[in-house]
Amino acid sequence: MTTALAGGLDQIVVVVAAVVWAAAAGFAFAAFRPPHDPRFHLAALALSAGAVVVSGVRVVLTARLMQAGWWFVAEKVLLALPLLLVPMVYALTTTVPALLRRDRDPKKAYPLILTAIGAIIGVACDVIVSYPVTVSSALVVMLVGGGAAALAWRLVAGGGGDRWRIAGFAVALTGVVWAVSGSFSGTPMHAGHDTATGGVSVASLRGPADPDARRYTLTAKSSSLTVGGRTVQTWSFNGQNPGPTLRVRQGETLEVTLRNELPGDQGVTIHWHGYDLPAGEDGVPGVTQDAVKPGGEHVYRFRADDPGTYWYHSHQNSSVAVAKGLFGLLIVEPAEGDHTVAVHTYGNVKTLSFDDRPPTDRQVTAVIPPGSPVRLRIADTDSTPVTLGLSGVDFRLRSVDARDVAGATTLRDRRIKLAAGGRYDLAFTMPDGPVMLSVDGHPGLALNGQTAPATGEPLDVTRYGTLPDLREDFDQEIVWVLDKTFAMVDGVPRLAHTVNGKGYPNIPTPVVREGERVKITIVNRSGDLHPMHPHGHHVEVLSRDGRPANGMLVDTFDVEPGEVWVVALTADNPGLWMSHCHDLAHAVQGMEFHVAYEGVTTPYDIGGPAGNHPA
Repeated sequence: MTTALAGGLDQIVVVVAAVVWAAAAGFAFAAFRPPHDPRFHLAALALSAGAVVVSGVRVVLTARLMQAGWWFVAEKVLLALPLLLVPMVYALTTTVPALLRRDRDPKKAYPLILTAIGAIIGVACDVIVSYPVTVSSALVVMLVGGGAAALAWRLVAGGGGDRWRIAGFAVALTGVVWAVSGSFSGTPMHAGHDTATGGVSVASLRGPADPDARRYTLTAKSSSLTVGGRTVQTWSFNGQNPGPTLRVRQGETLEVTLRNELPGDQGVTIHWHGYDLPAGEDGVPGVTQDAVKPGGEHVYRFRADDPGTYWYHSHQNSSVAVAKGLFGLLIVEPAEGDHTVAVHTYGNVKTLSFDDRPPTDRQVTAVIPPGSPVRLRIADTDSTPVTLGLSGVDFRLRSVDARDVAGATTLRDRRIKLAAGGRYDLAFTMPDGPVMLSVDGHPGLALNGQTAPATGEPLDVTRYGTLPDLREDFDQEIVWVLDKTFAMVDGVPRLAHTVNGKGYPNIPTPVVREGERVKITIVNRSGDLHPMHPHGHHVEVLSRDGRPANGMLVDTFDVEPGEVWVVALTADNPGLWMSHCHDLAHAVQGMEFHVAYEGVTTPYDIGGPAGNHPA
């Protein structure tokens, strides 16, 4: 049984346990009160027996999850299971014998009611408590349970109206504790914003001025696009969807002037996705610059020293801006025979754009002379992964996220999942027959005719190529546990995508020193896929679910539900760097945070008069 399956079953079982224990408690309370219907006794006993079995399944699933790591079971072992199992033993030794004797004292139902409360708290733990289990979260759970237990006792003991005051006080106190702990605990994401402390300002970490730079101008404006037989209102760069592909030779300086002609007060920036450039050019509003307001402009410049396939997009309100079309591809030193492929969804219609042609939801055809070297530079610019397939030719996965794959071997008829925001370069020599690039099993790009889409086994990219001996020496270690729980996001309580139990901007910010090698463990406790994207760095993949990996360098990688990834980050690019889930809806719902270099500050502010908001 996989960790993801065990976690999913546990979420179902915890709800079933709460329902069955609550039903057993309800029938028991009715059985001990007039008219003492024997059918209530039998129902309470049968439901109690079933609830014991379900609770046993919870214990078994918890044991399975513990094999995957303490991250997956901390709140279950420390809170949920003790609050269920202890009163369960009490009920089995008190309430159940009383039911068998047909007692008539309603107080005898109280242990079973406590067990039901404990089972319901198990559901609360699933949506309130994540890893690590904090004193404040434990206090919230105990307040909820204590208030419910006090109210239940007043109910079975026949107390007066003060039971409502007890319940009301417990609820109010719980809300205060949760709000305060969620809003102010932990090191804020805004670490580095206190410029009074001195240090190096991120505004000074810029690329060089160069009179010989390769220059482009990108103007953000409203536009429209016809896809799937209907017109979709979009935003674009230079009136193009996707925006123009920017091409630059390795070693040249790229200079891009961004202008904003969007309507209303919509700001814009450019983030150079996957390019490890100076921090001041990263395009994150409130961290490395202020968003460019309509009528304004901003100049980005950096040396294009790292060849490969990249893409650019606005990072101001990115969950909206990217979906509406503010993105394009960046190619550094394109090899002979290279072609670009951008996958993007406009208005719920998935499209493909080939070599700067307009995007289409229909099959794209092209003719390439046989014997020509071909390099398909493919970018997933959506917030969800796509599965690619290449058929009709032997090929190699030459590059992942603009970094060459060591020991790349020949593949044929294989499928490869590409993470949201990720890039693959597929290289081959054009054969005499047709070649098909499929996207999610559907024909996407047909070269020199038609052939069947690839149906071969999916490739595990973390095991492809050479498996080297990886360094295991680290200067510090960081753990990021991804979850979906209630948390404060932008000062508002909500069901959020969280990191270590907290949402933006309350996720603690790790501080690294230049030159350090940092081990980062990413644990996905949630039922959602999270494509994680650290800015300004490529990380080295050390292992995936305990299996040694090939050490490939990536800037975007899919952490599946139940998975544990271990990566290494070399702190060689000083700045304040955003990290986030590149399912941009998850980012805006809380899953964005920082990695800060010691001594680096920023004069920019998230929110504030510029309206900066990276998600």
